Amino acid sequence: MDTAVELRRAAIFEELDDAEAARLVAVARPRQCHKGECLFLLGDHADRLYVVLSGKVELTFPLSFGGVIRDIPVESKVPGSTFGWSALVKPHRFALSARAAEPSELAEFPRQELLRVFEAEPRIGFVVMQRIAELVGRRLVQVQALWARELQRTVTESLAVAGEAKR
Repeated sequence: MDTAVELRRAAIFEELDDAEAARLVAVARPRQCHKGECLFLLGDHADRLYVVLSGKVELTFPLSFGGVIRDIPVESKVPGSTFGWSALVKPHRFALSARAAEPSELAEFPRQELLRVFEAEPRIGFVVMQRIAELVGRRLVQVQALWARELQRTVTESLAVAGEAKR
């Protein structure tokens, strides 16, 4: 697989010209993952950004059910998708866990190497961080929707209890 060609298809790099993309490809490290392999856990130190080249990665949130912790899928990342943006956003802790849902090939970008490219080529940094902001924004919308649903359920239950108490 030609990593450079696959990375050019990734949304995070689509606004870069060939020379700019080549600067990023130069710091990318290939990573092969087996099905079920854990890439990181919620709360781990985040020092790498990832792009899926082939396969699928599940981002999950661990929840406890009857004393058993289960990873609940939040998002699936397919070829061209970027994840691990926590590497570029303080406090540099992963907000979800990631596990390969099937054999996958990834491009891994160490934070410090990306930051050196961004410092040397500010336009590359601007484009990449603009895409990261979009990813963070989408995640915020997901969290708001979940929070609103939970808040609505809680208020509905409270109103039902209050209604029962008045009878």
